[in-house]
Amino acid sequence: MIDLTLELHSKWLRKEKGGVRANLYGANLRGANLRGADLRGANLCGADLRGADLYGANLRGANLYGANLYGADLCGANLCGADLCGADLSGANLRGANLRRADLSHTKGVISFTGQQHLAFAYEHKDVRYIKIGCITLTCIEWLEQYKEIGKSDGYSSQEIRDYGLFVKLTYERK
Repeated sequence: MIDLTLELHSKWLRKEKGGVRANLYGANLRGANLRGADLRGANLCGADLRGADLYGANLRGANLYGANLYGADLCGANLCGADLCGADLSGANLRGANLRRADLSHTKGVISFTGQQHLAFAYEHKDVRYIKIGCITLTCIEWLEQYKEIGKSDGYSSQEIRDYGLFVKLTYERK
């Protein structure tokens, strides 16, 4: 079923005859292998994607409202502009994921902050808390130790360094 859905969605993306946008609303995709799948604009609202392999998947503009992504591998996934409102991202691997313009409101397992230059977000994977600011992902402790130097080397103002530093400290204390 999923293979046919992906094939028809691929045709839809290429605007070919017979193409249909993937509608996986509420679908049980627990543990599914969607590694590298092109699901741009797909409807995955309320889908069960617990433990799914979405490594390198393209989910740009996808509707993942209320989806369960607990423990999913989203490493390197493109979630730019995706609706993740209310999604459960607890234990998901978001290392290298593009979350620019993604709606992370009311998500479980992710703390986000929109700074003057970059989106910053924190998440846990395998009991380690990570923070991604811009394109740099480090553990929470590494950020605590290096945020001032990184901010200076990346040309942040002293106010921006304080703001991002506060986010890092609050994230660390929340653990």
